[in-house]
Amino acid sequence: MSVKKRKRPTFWSRYKVPIVFTVCAAAIVYFLIYLVFIKDGIFLVGTDLEKGDWLSFLGAYLSFTGTVIVSMIAVFQSHYYNELNEKKNTARRKNEIQPIFSVKIVAIDIQPDGTVEAFSLYDKSKNAVHKNVKISIENVNKFPIKHVIIFDKYITPLLKCNEVQFVHCAYYDSDDAKKWPSKLAVLSDDYERNGRGIPKWFNINYEDVDGNTMYQSFELKKFEGTLYYSLDSINDIS
Repeated sequence: MSVKKRKRPTFWSRYKVPIVFTVCAAAIVYFLIYLVFIKDGIFLVGTDLEKGDWLSFLGAYLSFTGTVIVSMIAVFQSHYYNELNEKKNTARRKNEIQPIFSVKIVAIDIQPDGTVEAFSLYDKSKNAVHKNVKISIENVNKFPIKHVIIFDKYITPLLKCNEVQFVHCAYYDSDDAKKWPSKLAVLSDDYERNGRGIPKWFNINYEDVDGNTMYQSFELKKFEGTLYYSLDSINDIS
C-alpha cells in the first residue's frame, strides 16, 4: 500500500507565467514606441526634444526593463531555493523522528492473556481450540511516539523508546473473539488472513513527537518456514 509521490515543481514551471508576462509586456511597449517614432505621426515629440532624444530614452528603457527582468528572476530563484531547502530540512526532521518498529509474532493459537478456562490432561478433545495471534511491538528509535492504534484498537497514549507492547488479536468468527472480545483486538474481513488465520497486513497509527499523524504498514512474509512482518510503507495521514 505505497503512496504515489507527487512530482516536485521546477523553478521554471512555478515562475514561468510572471516571467513570460513581463518579457511580453516589455516587448509590446518597445514595439509601440518604435511605431510612434519610426516616422512622423500624430504624436508630438515634445518641446525642445528631438526624436533622437526619445530613441535615447528607448535605449534606457530597454536597459531598465532588462534589469527588472533579471532582478525578478533573482528574487524568484532566491525564494524558490529557500523554500526548497526548508522543505528538505522539514523532510529530514520528519524522517529522523519516525519510529523504527521491531515487530515479532510471539505466539499463535494460545490461551489469550488474562483469561482462564478448564483444561483436561486426559481428554484433549474437550479442550478449547484457540485461533489467535500474539504480536509484540517495540519502538527502537530514540524518539517516543503518542496515541498508538493497532488493528483499530487504542493501545497506549505513549510508547517510549525500547518499550514493548503486546497485541493479541483474533478474527470475529473465532471462538476466542466470541468469548473474550474485551481481551483481544477483534479483526474483521478487512484484514486479509492466510491459511492459519494470521493477518497478511496491518497498520500502526501514531503521532510523532512533532505532532504529525502517521501510519506504518506491515506485510506478512515467510522465509524458510518462518513467518514475520516486514515494513511496507510509511505514510502521512494529514
